Amino acid sequence: QRTLKSKAHNYPKAPVEIKRSQVSLAETFTTPSQFMTSEIKAKTTRVRYANRAGLAPSVFVLSGELLCVNTSSQPVEAVSLTVVPLDAFHQPINTPGQQQGFTMQQTLGSLPRGASKRIVWEQPIGSADVYEVAVIITRVRFADGKVWSAPNEELLDAF
Repeated sequence: QRTLKSKAHNYPKAPVEIKRSQVSLAETFTTPSQFMTSEIKAKTTRVRYANRAGLAPSVFVLSGELLCVNTSSQPVEAVSLTVVPLDAFHQPINTPGQQQGFTMQQTLGSLPRGASKRIVWEQPIGSADVYEVAVIITRVRFADGKVWSAPNEELLDAF
């Protein structure tokens, strides 16, 4: 496991702001008899066995933690994050099953006006060549059902 650079971006007048972002990259191993689905996570280990016979290829996983603050005048019930893994040349790294160089993470939970909340996320990635991870809040759903969306602009231009 290694700690990566993490760059958070807050749009002007965004109702929820990222105050702190931390990201790490870990290599995990599973046996061929285990399978992973979106509903059930297989038990994995970060230990590399001396005899790898019969093991499936390793999977790299980004793990992140954010501290977010509700700066709006209303309670928030959901936040959508966009996570962009970048290589050393600031180019996006595609994640398995994704066409774009970014993924969306949705977090549900109440965030009262002026309160802060720790958000934890995890994302499989197809490469260990991640140098930096950019994180941005792109949508916020308020308790009254209204939704704030980030301006339509190229994500990489924000970083």
